[in-house]
Amino acid sequence: MRHHWTAFTVALGFTLTGHLRNRLAVTMTAFFIPTWIYVVRATALDKSIAFHSSALGTEVTASMNRTIQISSALHAVTVIAGFMMFMATFNARDMDQRLVLAGYPRGHLLAAKLVALLVITAVLTCYSTGLLLLSWPLTQPGAVAAALAAAILAYGGLGLLAGFLLRGELEGFFAVVMTTLIDVGMQSPVSNPAGDQAGLDALPLYGPAQAALVSAFTHTPSLTCSARALTWFTATSALAALVFHLRTRRRHHPMPTLEPAGSPHPS
Repeated sequence: MRHHWTAFTVALGFTLTGHLRNRLAVTMTAFFIPTWIYVVRATALDKSIAFHSSALGTEVTASMNRTIQISSALHAVTVIAGFMMFMATFNARDMDQRLVLAGYPRGHLLAAKLVALLVITAVLTCYSTGLLLLSWPLTQPGAVAAALAAAILAYGGLGLLAGFLLRGELEGFFAVVMTTLIDVGMQSPVSNPAGDQAGLDALPLYGPAQAALVSAFTHTPSLTCSARALTWFTATSALAALVFHLRTRRRHHPMPTLEPAGSPHPS
């Protein structure tokens, strides 16, 4: 048991160190989230809009300015989480392969990545929720935080899967940015007022986006709505585990048979 715990903690330490060495991601966390929220607050119109939450069956009337701030916060944290998980997974692929071939427990390496995602989720959730609270008093700050956390987990899982599947850094960065941009745009009541397109409820941010928007302005319970994104997190994590297992499996090759010295060779 002690051996397994040591193997896990060592793997977790290296994984977290890899995230901290990602200077672009750390810079984005420190400056991109508050800058994005502040720019929206300073430039977006402050008129009231009304929209319907199909997931919660609630009519909401809110400021357009504040509504866009919620969508911007969701976009910022999902981009950062997806990018961080992709880069950490992508950069560690060769080392993971060597470690598994050397006998390191495969499950401990994967568990370390998932626990690191939980740490990232906690940091990004607390930071972004605090920045929104500085902008205006959220009606249900805890529920908004839960929605942000669910969104981060969903896109963190997608970043983890992309890190095992994609072949280049540019591909991964482009995939994360474009996927989050489209998803947030489709879920925003400002850019997509109708919000009734077929298949919209299948997107990762459907539950968290609606839960965050409703919780920010009303007292409607929304935790079950946020939890819809956990299906994406579970599915992508399971697929990532499968790909990781296939990529790091040991391939046994038959050993050549050595002939004794002096034996005749076939002509």
